[in-house]
Amino acid sequence: MKKNKLNVRELVNQYQANCDRIREIADTCEKEKRERNEAESTEFEALCRDNQLLQMKMQVATAEHLRENPNAAEEAITLIRENAKNGKKSEIIFVRDMMMVSDVNAGGIIPLNIQDILKPLQEGFILDKVGLPMPTGLAGDFVWPMYEMVEAQIAGEGVALGDTKIPFSKMTAAPERVGIAIPVTNQSLNQSAGVLEMIVREIMPLSIRLLLNKILFSTEKVNNATNLIGPFAAIAINAAKSAAQRDKKIPAIVQLAHVPTFEQLNAQMKAKVLETGIAGDHLCWIMTKSMEAILEGTPINKDGIFVPMIQNGILCGLPVYTTNAIRKTTTSGDTTTVTEFIGLGDWRYQPMGLFGTIRFIVDPYSQARKDSVDFVLNTDYGTKTIRNEAFLLGQVAAS
Repeated sequence: MKKNKLNVRELVNQYQANCDRIREIADTCEKEKRERNEAESTEFEALCRDNQLLQMKMQVATAEHLRENPNAAEEAITLIRENAKNGKKSEIIFVRDMMMVSDVNAGGIIPLNIQDILKPLQEGFILDKVGLPMPTGLAGDFVWPMYEMVEAQIAGEGVALGDTKIPFSKMTAAPERVGIAIPVTNQSLNQSAGVLEMIVREIMPLSIRLLLNKILFSTEKVNNATNLIGPFAAIAINAAKSAAQRDKKIPAIVQLAHVPTFEQLNAQMKAKVLETGIAGDHLCWIMTKSMEAILEGTPINKDGIFVPMIQNGILCGLPVYTTNAIRKTTTSGDTTTVTEFIGLGDWRYQPMGLFGTIRFIVDPYSQARKDSVDFVLNTDYGTKTIRNEAFLLGQVAAS
């Protein structure tokens, strides 16, 4: 049993070392503003192949351990509680379809099933709602290839076909660290049943999910983000630049009435996106709940039978999803200004993925004077806007 645990620890350490080296290569290329050279590409491909093999080995080891130890989850919780009580660090590592709980000092490791953790992380997330996957455990470049429409040729019998150039684009997302720390008193940890489980399974995933939603839908950069920027923030940031500095490939903000009209949303936003050639299979609206309520009570036409603009969560034939992250609030002195936005986008063109492992440390040292244990979660996410024309942002006029 001990041999199996040590083997898993070695696999995890090698996997993380590979991820760290891949990050070093990516950081060097980004800093020097260049593509990978031949030696770096060879090493990169070897590291990715090695990580795929390591993932398979870890999955096999996890399955074997769970088969032999049906009470592994309880064993892991006991280990964390005992370590916190004795002033020892514990580590929870999430890799693809498994998680491992270990004693940092002793090096032992308990492999478990990860589904209870990643499921609440993805539930309520926009990509999950529109039917798109959020890849996890990525190792290397997050490349999203897109084949554009090509046209076949008509030719007579025996006539050679000319070459058809297939437009092919690929964008690489640069991941950034996302983290959170939650202190819990030792008294609560020891006396309250389920507190530890609730933190790991509910509070931590929820906090990350809220941050990722905010990144995707905010019209401003979130915290100190460099690469984790959603499509609407890119549009708003570009619009704030001078005419000479603006990126012509990023669409302008659509100016909407205080109560947006059906014609504005349908013709100036939906039709505008579709006329670029975007298929629109995953096209949907993003707005606040209050704006949704206003449009549910606003008729499509002023005359005739009352037909609300939003019916059963559908606007202009597209689904509506709500979040307050798209609203912008600014405070100047005693004055607070709220700006409402309505976003439209095909989320097929905004992939987001989790790179490497989720690193979760249960730290009894940092908050020792307060008799608290720190739960610290760190991971790396990446996202990229593949086609700017797949997204539009409408700004609602102030009253």
